[in-house]
Parts: sequence; structure tokens; C-alpha cells
Amino acid sequence: MAKAVTTMIDSNGNAIPLKYVSAYDKARDRVTRRILARFEKARAALEAVVADSIKDLDELSKLKESLGAKGNFSARSFDGLIQVAIRQQYNIRLDERVIRARELMLDYVGSILDRVDGVDVSALRLLVKEAFKANSQGFLSTGRILSLMRMEVNNEKWREAKRILQDALKPEKGKQYLQCEKRNSTQGDFRAIRLDIADCWPNQEVRNESV
Repeated sequence: MAKAVTTMIDSNGNAIPLKYVSAYDKARDRVTRRILARFEKARAALEAVVADSIKDLDELSKLKESLGAKGNFSARSFDGLIQVAIRQQYNIRLDERVIRARELMLDYVGSILDRVDGVDVSALRLLVKEAFKANSQGFLSTGRILSLMRMEVNNEKWREAKRILQDALKPEKGKQYLQCEKRNSTQGDFRAIRLDIADCWPNQEVRNESV
């Protein structure tokens, strides 16, 4: 037989007799623990979904005998209405060579800004600045850097910057993403099945209108 609970532990680690704990504090403790249990159960279920899905895709990729480049792999259902994929993110770390390339590109853009008052030039300057903006981990956007390197600009500073980037860029493996999408017909667009708690809020439109 379980021993009856006669006290509750407070935030200071003290055992407080139940008769001194208010009804609201008891309810608050009960509700927070109940919600935590739900979140932990959902988290464990989500981790199992990811682990099982990766295992399935790994077995499928072995049957196909070819993983996608750089860790990417995708597969569709026979009717073409379901698509699942593993995406490998790659990061580019900011170092002194990359900083030098940024300086050369901005020097070039700055020199033509002195002579040309055009929207395209301003957009190019913004593009360069955004491409070399590192995140909190010190990584650059791979896509933005590669977009700069694909641009054909007839200027020696720009070409030198591209050569520096070519030598300096050594992508590091980042996060892997598991994606599942579906569509209603083969002519329609795929829609991702998002496992995001923000997408699960009940009556979202009604709640937003009341705020």
C-alpha cells in the first residue's frame, strides 16, 4: 500500500505540510507536472519517429545502392503523392581568408558606387554584406556564398575574392533534417508535415483575433 503524501517540497527544498499549502499551489503543482509528463511522452514519441524513419530510409538507400550527394537522400511513394527525405546541412566557417574576400568584394562594390547611382549596385552591396554575415556559431550561409561565387563580374578584385573563397571554403557537416511531404495529386505541390508545436495550436485564427 502506497504511503500517504503529507508534505510537498518547495523551491528551497523544504518539506511543507499539506495543510499549509494553498489549494491554488496544489493545483499549480499538479497541472505543471501533468503538462511536463505530456511533453516528455511526446518528445520520446517524436525521437522514435525520427529514429525509425532514418532506419527505414537507410535500408531503402542500400537497396538503391546510392545515397544522395553530401548525405541527402529522398524517396517517393509509388503513386507520387508522398515524399520523404533526409537533408544534410553544411556550414562554412568564417576565417581570415574569407574576411579578406569580403573586403575585396566590398572594395569593388564601393568603387562603382562612387560613380554609379543604380539600384542594382546597391542590391549587390547588400548581397555581399548579407552573404558574409556569420551566425551565432560563426558559420556563414553556404547558399549565399555559393551564389556570390557563381556571379560573373569583370573585375580583378572580384575574381581574386572568388579565388580566395575557393581555397578557403571547407564546409563542415551541420544538422541533418528529416522531411515528410504529401500532395493531393501529381499536379499539385507538396506540403510538408510539420512537427512543430506552433502548428498544433487549436483555433489559432480565433485566438489571434482575440489578442
